[in-house]
Amino acid sequence: MGGKALSFVAKSVLVVACALAVATGGANAQTVTNSVLYCLNASSTFEQGCIPPCECPDMLPVPVRGTFWLTPTGYDGLYNNYAVTNVNWRVSLSGSDLIITGSGTYKVGGEVALLQELALDLQLGGAQVEHLDSGLVPAAAPFPEIKVTISTTNKLCFASSFNLHASPAPPFEPRLGLAGSNGVVLSWPVSAASFGLEESSDLTASSWTPVTNAPTVTGQENQVTLARAPGNRFYRLVPH
Repeated sequence: MGGKALSFVAKSVLVVACALAVATGGANAQTVTNSVLYCLNASSTFEQGCIPPCECPDMLPVPVRGTFWLTPTGYDGLYNNYAVTNVNWRVSLSGSDLIITGSGTYKVGGEVALLQELALDLQLGGAQVEHLDSGLVPAAAPFPEIKVTISTTNKLCFASSFNLHASPAPPFEPRLGLAGSNGVVLSWPVSAASFGLEESSDLTASSWTPVTNAPTVTGQENQVTLARAPGNRFYRLVPH
């Protein structure tokens, strides 16, 4: 990219990427020192409906996608404890998205067998906040992966359940290029799932506007082509 293009990038467009980190290590010591963004894997599902002892059809699982943050809160001598914040999940039901938000706790450890417990207070759409808990169960995947089922408790005949498989989001850097004389192209890896593009004319603004241009997949990248607007324009990738 020549000097003219670099000048245009510096004066007109800035891409702000999420800060991502990958956690590593065992379960008997604090393995994450900072907040880590987690993404739900493709195998994660949601079920909601009738449960025994009532007689009714089985619940059918549907995919759930999204992110949450995991932050260490301390080691109690037996378990590594974490705060789960900014739960932001989506489930497609009957052609529309059900938005799930909330927070809670996660712990992993144990004396002999590796155990885990995920407990979340979630709001499904505009419904009342519900508590979903895995109970203390064997860890089904080596940390920092999290693979666990949480469900509503003390419910009769109707319940909600999430079968979750989550991993730390891989680090990535978005790229910026020119598209002819009047456009720019923003690119980021397809592997960086559950991110959306937002824009603002003021980097210090508290509100950002979602970019409605649908990304196209070229090779292993999502690409969005945007017209060159007058003045400065700022872009950022945010978890969905």
